[in-house]
Amino acid sequence: MKIRELTVNTFWKGEVGVRGLVEDNGKEYRVQLYGKGSAVRDYSCSCPEGNSWRGMCPHAKALWEAYQKKEKNQGGSGYGLVFTSQEVRTMIREYTNREVARIQLEGQEGAVRFLARLSISGGGKEIRAEFKVGREKQYVIRDLTAFAQAMNHGTYVEYGKNFAFYHSLDAFTPESRPLVEFVVELVNVYRDYYAQFRRTSFDSHPPLRELNLSRENRDRFFAIVAGQTLEVENGLKGKRSLQVCSQNPRFYVQVQRQGRDGLSVSFDPKSFLFFGEKCLYVGDEERIYCCDEECSRVMGVFAAQMSQSVKHTVTVNQKDIPLLYERVLRRIEPYCVFQDEEINWEEYRSEPLKAEFRFTSEEPGEITMEPVLSYGEYTFHPIEDETLPRTVCRDVPGEFRISQLIARYFRYKEPEGKKLVIRGDDEAMFRLMESGMAEFAQLGNILVDDSVRHMRILPPLSVRTSVSMNGGWLDIRLDMDGLTASDLEQILKAYQGKKKFYRLKSGEFLKLQDDGLLAVARLGEGLDLDSKKLASGHLSLPGYRAFYLDSLFKEGPGITFYRDQLFKAVVRGMKAVEDSDFAVPSCLQTVLRGYQKLGFRWLRTLDSYGFGGILADDMGLGKTVQMIALFVDEYASGKDAGTKERSLIVCPASLVYNWENEFQKFAPMLKVQAVAGTAQEREEVFASLDEGCQVLITSYDLLKRDMKHYESMSFRFQVIDEAQYIKNAATQSARAVKAIRARTRFALTGTPIENRLGELWSIFDYLMPGFLFTYAHFKKIYESPIVRESDPEAVSNLKRLIGPFVLRRVKKDVLKELPDKLETAVYSRLQGQQKELYTANAAKLKEELESGGDAVYEKGKIQILAELTRLRQICCDPALCYENYRGGSAKLETCMDLIRNGVNGGHKILLFSQFTSMLRIIEKRLSQEEIACYTLTGSTPKEERLRMVDSFHTDPVPVFLISLKAGGTGLNLTAADMVIHYDPWWNVAAQNQATDRAHRIGQEKQVSVFKLITKGTIEENIMVLQESKKNLADQIIAEGAVSLSSLTREDLVKMLTPE
Repeated sequence: MKIRELTVNTFWKGEVGVRGLVEDNGKEYRVQLYGKGSAVRDYSCSCPEGNSWRGMCPHAKALWEAYQKKEKNQGGSGYGLVFTSQEVRTMIREYTNREVARIQLEGQEGAVRFLARLSISGGGKEIRAEFKVGREKQYVIRDLTAFAQAMNHGTYVEYGKNFAFYHSLDAFTPESRPLVEFVVELVNVYRDYYAQFRRTSFDSHPPLRELNLSRENRDRFFAIVAGQTLEVENGLKGKRSLQVCSQNPRFYVQVQRQGRDGLSVSFDPKSFLFFGEKCLYVGDEERIYCCDEECSRVMGVFAAQMSQSVKHTVTVNQKDIPLLYERVLRRIEPYCVFQDEEINWEEYRSEPLKAEFRFTSEEPGEITMEPVLSYGEYTFHPIEDETLPRTVCRDVPGEFRISQLIARYFRYKEPEGKKLVIRGDDEAMFRLMESGMAEFAQLGNILVDDSVRHMRILPPLSVRTSVSMNGGWLDIRLDMDGLTASDLEQILKAYQGKKKFYRLKSGEFLKLQDDGLLAVARLGEGLDLDSKKLASGHLSLPGYRAFYLDSLFKEGPGITFYRDQLFKAVVRGMKAVEDSDFAVPSCLQTVLRGYQKLGFRWLRTLDSYGFGGILADDMGLGKTVQMIALFVDEYASGKDAGTKERSLIVCPASLVYNWENEFQKFAPMLKVQAVAGTAQEREEVFASLDEGCQVLITSYDLLKRDMKHYESMSFRFQVIDEAQYIKNAATQSARAVKAIRARTRFALTGTPIENRLGELWSIFDYLMPGFLFTYAHFKKIYESPIVRESDPEAVSNLKRLIGPFVLRRVKKDVLKELPDKLETAVYSRLQGQQKELYTANAAKLKEELESGGDAVYEKGKIQILAELTRLRQICCDPALCYENYRGGSAKLETCMDLIRNGVNGGHKILLFSQFTSMLRIIEKRLSQEEIACYTLTGSTPKEERLRMVDSFHTDPVPVFLISLKAGGTGLNLTAADMVIHYDPWWNVAAQNQATDRAHRIGQEKQVSVFKLITKGTIEENIMVLQESKKNLADQIIAEGAVSLSSLTREDLVKMLTPE
């Protein structure tokens, strides 16, 4: 034996690959070995026995010995200098083998056949399969394990002098490939099982020549080979070639008289039969039939039992012949050919099961039912333990079905007698009438006396509604199918109680379903109208309910809805705002975008009907200019423009001068006065006001202080900007804006709902007092069901109610030309002293939460919030809460890297933080690195604020540090194209508002938004919670938020648990 070639590749961690050409008796064999040190891990050889040896074949041993000798002679230093990982080695081998296989198969793709040969023994209990591979000539695979390995690795294997190939699925014929995959999968499972549950190495296991096809695998195997011809060896009958057919055979059954009064039944099972997991298989001299699942289910028991009997024949006593005929022979008849000429089956045909159900009502609150079953002349009651003669062939499944039905609708039996009863249970009676009677009728004859007929379920009732509009009020007339006011009141209460039915005094049932009465009930619930008022049939409601009525009654079935012309005009006007006659002021025609013109017309339309509304456009879409367009149209057009009442704008203090600047920019013709400054300066403004002043602008805080002046004024429009400032209805700011007298009120906000649905109620309480009822009713009907139960009906009703009075557009829908906003979370990890401080504080708070219980948690929420804030501060920089801390901050260093990269790249940066002290730390670091910046917090004077904003657009200062609360709204900073959120806040809407200081109209660059998150801390969990806690309130208008009040104790414990 000679070594003709020897090539060594060194891999990662000292592994080597040895390839070579070995000559043996004039023949050359390709050998590959993989190992480490003196041990061989894997090998392959192209000799016929290469994969069948227990251990290595002689050629592999010779090559490995040659390598070891060469390694020893070179002192072990010739290899191991360059390491190639196992993964790279696999990639190289796989791609090389695939390419060689492709070349090998050029012109003869799919030429290799893969065939199975079956051996059936034990009456079909055991089926073993061996496999052959080849083109013209077939070679038996002596080791299926080696074959599977060759398929897994694409190995080149020789099976004979004239047949060898690289093992690739593409090498096989299309019809062979599914069988190859099946075999490889089973072998791999077998190897895994052996490795897991056997003590010895699989390599010491003898070659696997056959596969045992268990019942679980037979169905898959025969589905794959359907249509093919297999070589089958079946015991003493020898080998035959049988075609596999996916069809049902005809079974032959012979019935003869036996003795004086019995029968014998014989079954021809063909040559053999066996079972898969679901299917029956039958073989004859030419075919193996694969029965379908239905045939297998019907014939399976019969075939199995008959095959076990002596000579496939059984005998039947005369008394059991009817049962055999009814239960067995009639079931298998569709699949069998019967040889039964001498048998008259009519002699054995049993009487069918008949059922009769007698329903009566002897008292008003009950229903009794007597079931009677019969077979011909034999009658019995199923609730009694009655026996029948053995000669009666009972329909056991039929009787069981009847007993199950009876048990479903009747729970009690009369103490004496043969009847069942429903007594004092309207729910059970309704179920019986709704579906039970029909089910009993399917199983037999039902007899119902008049006392039960009167308990019928009435057909759906229709409702006729007429609505007229007069003087801003709606006059509603309801006619509900002649029901008495008393019945109607109780029916509506049942609807509101979510009942399924209502029983009238007549005993009849009314099914409470999606009909006209449901719409009336929803009207009462949605508008806080009591049932007695609805039942009266006459209602008077404010005009702003027109849209709710129209939506509710037009959607509901079983309702006829008549509307007068004025009602139709109002509804049509709100639905077709785009087609309204309100012309955009000519001076703004080229300024306003299309969606802003629509917003102006929407405001005008609401005003024309005396309604208020919320302009809730996304931040940066220009709500201010849309409102200014309304003022221009009101005051700068028409001959009486100069004699109209003035209007009032209330906004955060930081935006007063911004509004004034916007008026100067877009409507210089209007006379606008800002009411700001010291108390003396404001007194001078009020003293000098003349009739020519058309618009006053003031802040929420100053409005409260100057109420004595506003009490005597009435306004044409009152507009509140950043309306979330009045989200708490109990605050002085909310009470102050609601105390102003104005003909029409509007609210501007990008986030009508920041944390709670109650915030939406407060804004509407300002716009149209009473529109969303009292807060107690709103909370009961809408807020609690939506927040706690995610009630879709409550969501739908609230959207229907407020929809016409809220206009919201988002940037992605209306500003197609706005550059992209790319949001990225940038993570840092706590280290050293910062990590120790965070871990200690988090563990302490977690322990308090776990040990305190829910009651303690509810009482101590303020303290818990303080502890959570401390954890967030430690994530930012422990210096925020620990004096003389010098341990550094991982997040601060990450932030500084971002700022340096941004400044070096020519970007302008907005950096937001909730903590003003953190801004001071960052400002100090920027100063040390000679990076100029502006800083805006709540203490920044308004004039200075405006100056910095204007300067940022024109000067080279690259960084603007802004506190989230002071600068998250009302600023236009489109000079920036990079936004950094230093610390995540519970309210994602507030963060988005801050981002939109840059990502808004006028932005021409792509905006990059970076959220700095400390990995494995409460900050990361805040981000997760913002997603998981998005409740159904988000579906109504705006983005969601997470508030401490909505967090459970379990939520917080989870947030404090590191991943």
